[in-house]
Amino acid sequence: MIVTRELRDVVKMGLRDIDYDIGPFVTLIDGPSFSFQWEERSKLLLGQVENADRVAISRTDKIESSEIEQIRGIIKIPDNKLLLLRRDNSSATEELVEQILSSDHED
Repeated sequence: MIVTRELRDVVKMGLRDIDYDIGPFVTLIDGPSFSFQWEERSKLLLGQVENADRVAISRTDKIESSEIEQIRGIIKIPDNKLLLLRRDNSSATEELVEQILSSDHED
């Protein structure tokens, strides 16, 4: 688990009544190296996907559509959580940034 310095400081202070919102949790999966990631870290990857607000598969322009479908089938990503990132189309990246920015204003 990756813990930011800010979170570590809050834990050290022991302030139990702090309201800390980290915003949406995004799991990034590198499309071309998915097979290696799956072999080496399948439990970690499944845990991250399960708890993610969004799952982004990056560099989809480097893999075939059948490989994307295989990744989706293996880790069972719901359509409403999935973003496909590619260099030649920034719409998914813009959608992700918009979701992150809009979560900052929800209360």
